Amino acid sequence: MRFVPFGSHFCGVKNPIEKIIHPRMSSDSSPTPTMKNIQFKFYHPDLNVVSDRTLRSLLKKISTLSREIQYQEVMYLINNSDLHANEKQSLRDKLNAPLNHIHAYYVDKIERGSIEIILSLSACALWLLDKTIGETIKDAWKRTDLNQSLLDYLLKGNHRQTIINRNIDRVLDAWSFDGFLIDNIEKTTPTPDELIINVNLKTEANIAAHLKENFHKVDTDFLISELKKRIDAAKQQ
Repeated sequence: MRFVPFGSHFCGVKNPIEKIIHPRMSSDSSPTPTMKNIQFKFYHPDLNVVSDRTLRSLLKKISTLSREIQYQEVMYLINNSDLHANEKQSLRDKLNAPLNHIHAYYVDKIERGSIEIILSLSACALWLLDKTIGETIKDAWKRTDLNQSLLDYLLKGNHRQTIINRNIDRVLDAWSFDGFLIDNIEKTTPTPDELIINVNLKTEANIAAHLKENFHKVDTDFLISELKKRIDAAKQQ
């Protein structure tokens, strides 16, 4: 049985996991944590002016990080499956390119006054894995076993949290973005089925000083002020 009959490789549906998971009940009727919701909060306290170029570049960087986290999760599941080596390689080959084009996250909030970006990691990579299993693995029993393994992985939140945490650490350790450094990272689990990663950013002191002195918000008020200064200076000559 397939999870979701979507037709697009790009996963344009928000939070596919919500459509396919029903919490498994234990003997005491309490749900097993599924860790369905993974949220990132990127915060920089000292950006008074944020241009469209800066925001686009930062969001693009976050997209790359989010895709890499999901890519590593999918490769872990493939590599630790019971498939034959050639079947694993076939899945990796088929997924390698599409995983670079998934919707990596969904934006929940962008706020200025400093800058705060809150986003939810998508489940598109896992959905794409399930879809590719159905297209690649011809043995029906083997497909069913893989579907069950993936479902068990999603329903057992503690295991998935371990894998996701490891992937996040690896990816953020390799962070590289001009003008932005990671100050600290805090991970919290407000409820058993969600993980929140707070990534606090900073700018090197010399770069921050340069930006403060040389980078201005160019709006109408700024232009009027500059014109008045120039006219006054010309009159005094």
